[in-house]
Amino acid sequence: MKPTKKNLMRVIEVGWINFKRNSWLAFGTIGIMVLTLLIFVGLVAFNIVSRTTIASLEEKVDITAYLKTNVSDDQASEIVNELENLPEISYVNYVSREEALEEFKKRHADEELVQQALLELGENPLQASLEIKAGETAQYASLVSFIEKSDFSNLIDKIDFYENSTVISRIQKISSGLRVGGILVTLILSLIAVLVTFNTIRLTIYSQKQEIEIMRLVGASNWHIRGPFVVEGALYGIIAGLAVLIIFYPMVYLVSPRVQSFIPSMDLANYFSNFFGQMGLLVLGSGIALGVVSSVIAVR
Repeated sequence: MKPTKKNLMRVIEVGWINFKRNSWLAFGTIGIMVLTLLIFVGLVAFNIVSRTTIASLEEKVDITAYLKTNVSDDQASEIVNELENLPEISYVNYVSREEALEEFKKRHADEELVQQALLELGENPLQASLEIKAGETAQYASLVSFIEKSDFSNLIDKIDFYENSTVISRIQKISSGLRVGGILVTLILSLIAVLVTFNTIRLTIYSQKQEIEIMRLVGASNWHIRGPFVVEGALYGIIAGLAVLIIFYPMVYLVSPRVQSFIPSMDLANYFSNFFGQMGLLVLGSGIALGVVSSVIAVR
């Protein structure tokens, strides 16, 4: 028999009654769902933060090649021209010794000891340098190798790149490890949530065994018999999803200033506020899916 609007409302009503009857069982079921969904949304948030962190660091990464003090401006220009011809290079900026000294003085304008030390030296202690930006982060290693093997390598004193690349590599490895770990924990908890919800629905079915038998005898369809239990599972998911949103958003607003102090471009509070509708649908949809899947398995 095809479900009508009236029949659907009746199924929802009976599902709600079942939910209220089993409120003591529902508490544990919803608790497991909340934990599962919290880890899930936490994983989403972590993924956003890690991506932004890596992107922010990658923007700051470049190669700084310090030239020996006896390198002339003409020699430096020749190196710049050769590097600019490489397709991997985004730009090359030559910083002369004089420009480096002026920048150093500006940075330490309020430090009298530093200014006094420069006066006592009587000469410019800084080296000229080349600031080299590649089109992609993956191209830096090959560029460093090219510079080290080039004809002008004898004019290069040192290359400052390896520290930045190591930091990015470590962050990527940590993020990848935590992401995989988070996915595994989410999957395990999802399985537990399905099993707990399954058992809760099975207990409900067992407690209503006589009622179900009577419904079968009077010719009730499978939709009328099984539908309320599916609705009950969906209600567990809806309540768990709402609880997660109530917990998650205050936490986001709490940690957002701390995250922003570390990553200025990452405003978590603003980001998740702008995507509140999508996050709400994602969390509620995931909760309902957990509940419905568990219920469908239980009533088969």
